[in-house]
Amino acid sequence: MIHVKENHDFRWAGIAGVGSLVVAIIGRLVLGNLPRITDTPMTIAAYLAQYRSQVLMAALLFAIATVLFLWFGVGLSHAFRRADETSDLPALVMAGYILVSAIGFMGISVFAGMTYAVSVHRPLLLIAAGPYTALVVVGAITGVAVAATFAVTGWAIMRGHVLPMWMGWCAMVVAAVRLLAAFAVGSTGGVLAPDSPVIAIIAGVLTALWVLAASWLLIREQLEIPAGGARPAMGGPAMGGT
Repeated sequence: MIHVKENHDFRWAGIAGVGSLVVAIIGRLVLGNLPRITDTPMTIAAYLAQYRSQVLMAALLFAIATVLFLWFGVGLSHAFRRADETSDLPALVMAGYILVSAIGFMGISVFAGMTYAVSVHRPLLLIAAGPYTALVVVGAITGVAVAATFAVTGWAIMRGHVLPMWMGWCAMVVAAVRLLAAFAVGSTGGVLAPDSPVIAIIAGVLTALWVLAASWLLIREQLEIPAGGARPAMGGPAMGGT
């Protein structure tokens, strides 16, 4: 087996994954306590008017985190391609990360633009609760795209053994949780509401832990190419078989 370390593409992709988590967490802290969609329109309007600067700063941080997340996804799909050049799964993985990043980037941009508009043109604060609630629902439905991305990622891991097998199963668990969370759009209140802290914490923590683990494995750059010409796999047979 030949260890391949002629470049650091995978290491940088792993660093980007960790960076996306760090920047996203900082962005969420900057936002503070977001109003719930079940709060009164005046409460939502007051938050957007009072915390405009924080919202805009958080939007910039989330945009940076999205770019880093896409970088991580591209690096991961490249690792899958190295493991099996005959499969379409790497292309599906890359398409999934592009789709999720595009939706996220647009949602972030619209949220920042809406906040700026209603805080500058104060009469618009009267209807600010409408687009705010709509964006929360869009975020929940985006969970379907996230679920599909993690499901195909888990499938690619199980097929090519690029990451340890347990990472494939964990990706499937994250996909299932994200899909279930998306169905929260049918509720208008309680713990199953689209912006429920319980759902957000469970889905967010599981996703973050998986990305962190995958990023660490990419940073280690443990690619091995069999001398017989088979596809390389990260971590070798010992890791893939666990």
